[in-house]
Amino acid sequence: MQTPDTTLTPDTILIFEKPEAYFFPHYRGIVFAPFGVPQPSLRYLAYKVLHLLHLPGAHLFWGTWKVSARTARRVIIFDYGYQRGMERYIRRINPDCQVYLFFWNKVNPYNKGHLRFSDAAAVFSTDPEDCAKYDLKYNHIFYPREYYTSDINTSDHCPALQHRLFFLGTDKGRAPYIASLKHVLEESGLLCDIRVVTSVKDPSYQERYREILTGARLSYNEYLIQLRSCNVLLDITQEGQSALTMRVMEAVYLSKKLITNNRHVLTYDFYDPDNIFVLPENGFPTPEEIQCFLQTPFRPYPGTVLDHYSFEHWLQAFT
Repeated sequence: MQTPDTTLTPDTILIFEKPEAYFFPHYRGIVFAPFGVPQPSLRYLAYKVLHLLHLPGAHLFWGTWKVSARTARRVIIFDYGYQRGMERYIRRINPDCQVYLFFWNKVNPYNKGHLRFSDAAAVFSTDPEDCAKYDLKYNHIFYPREYYTSDINTSDHCPALQHRLFFLGTDKGRAPYIASLKHVLEESGLLCDIRVVTSVKDPSYQERYREILTGARLSYNEYLIQLRSCNVLLDITQEGQSALTMRVMEAVYLSKKLITNNRHVLTYDFYDPDNIFVLPENGFPTPEEIQCFLQTPFRPYPGTVLDHYSFEHWLQAFT
């Protein structure tokens, strides 16, 4: 897989909370952490004091992106990478630079304050409902075009072979629904590897959902290794979420079938009922419905779809 040329000064940089997460290492050299000090630490505590009291000098604790921002043509700050005043600092050291804020996550109590970004016209979100609610501009989620694989699991061509489903995600109150859904999926003949990471310590909760709960997290490379052994992905969004998740993009680019509760996927240009099964709003599907979906051959997505949701197309939307 090709990676951006880090020997050149990037004209676009991204500020993301954890550059080591997901596929962001693929963009090494243009993705930066917001801070240059470890969290937690005494130096980070000193930063928080300056930040909360609106005292000067907070920028001294920011990361090495400050060097690249001096010559960059465009800076895109992801919601959890943003700190108040970043955009003003960038414009001060580089007046010609375009600075954008991108809500990678749904607007919530932890990032809602970012809506006070000084340039309202430069705030984007990947959630259509949030765009309508807060008057934000829309931009789609993206995935590295280079990660595309056309390899189709042999069970897509031979219904007699058993299909394998994989899911790894944090609890966020979804464990009860996922546990019940798992039984239906297994009745349809699916082999289900479902792992829900939870912080709930209640012993009764742990016991009730022990078959799906886990404390083990995976790096994204480890996660991709698990995906290679399955041909069906499960996508369960949080209540009120209309944005596409990473799992949808993984299903598209890694050529996997998808079972999702996000009904908004029906409105997207890549929706194909042969590839995507949308769960009913109330209740659960029948095992027969799932079996019918699994027995339908997977249809590879066209290049136009892969190009549209690529990193390069995502960048173009900001201009």
